[in-house]
Amino acid sequence: MQIRVFYVGMRNLCVPAVLFTILAYSQTKEDPRLQQVLQQMESVGKTFRSFSAHFTQKKFTAILKEFDIPETGQFYYARAKDGSALLRQEVTSPGVRILTIKGGVAIVYQPVIKQAQIVDLGKNKDKAEYLALGLGQSPGRLRQSFAIQYKGTEPAGGAPCSVLYLQPKDAAAAAYFSSITLWIKKSNGLPVQQKLQEHNGDYLLVSFSNEKLNPKIPASTFEQKLPSGVDLQRIQ
Repeated sequence: MQIRVFYVGMRNLCVPAVLFTILAYSQTKEDPRLQQVLQQMESVGKTFRSFSAHFTQKKFTAILKEFDIPETGQFYYARAKDGSALLRQEVTSPGVRILTIKGGVAIVYQPVIKQAQIVDLGKNKDKAEYLALGLGQSPGRLRQSFAIQYKGTEPAGGAPCSVLYLQPKDAAAAAYFSSITLWIKKSNGLPVQQKLQEHNGDYLLVSFSNEKLNPKIPASTFEQKLPSGVDLQRIQ
């Protein structure tokens, strides 16, 4: 579940002024289509409280050149009062698996085999938001972690979308993914599909449908009450 900063050293203080002029000009010539999409996302983020949707996800294995069996279920995402992520991803088919994230702790419960894993995300708790990238985060915050490019338009889930290509800036994030692609729905500024690309060519494709912005989600949704007899594993 899982993000290059430019800096000018003291030895570069004598770089010719013309170079600074070129750099400043290039920074102001950002693709206006990208600006438009980011402005729409910024607008959504100002009023964001919660999100729910039906989801489908499937893993592509490069060495086999094929997808595995798709998983489907329900996805819920919100923010706690302290700004931390609240997340529930409930896979209902082909098997049942429930992931919840609250207070920087992730719990994965598999009822069929009566097993649960608990992971204290610690310093990596921001990785929880990979599954909800583009939902409520300001473009400014995204740019702290990613270099963002506009890649045109393409339909996803039958709806016109703007495609954004994100490349991690720091080594910690790049260790998980080589890139992340977001399909932003033109009608509402919400991400309805994401592609989490790994370095070995594998990737996870996640699609949302019946998405709802700011629905009322009971606090209990993000709680995992594990029944007795569950094999509990704590992962450091």
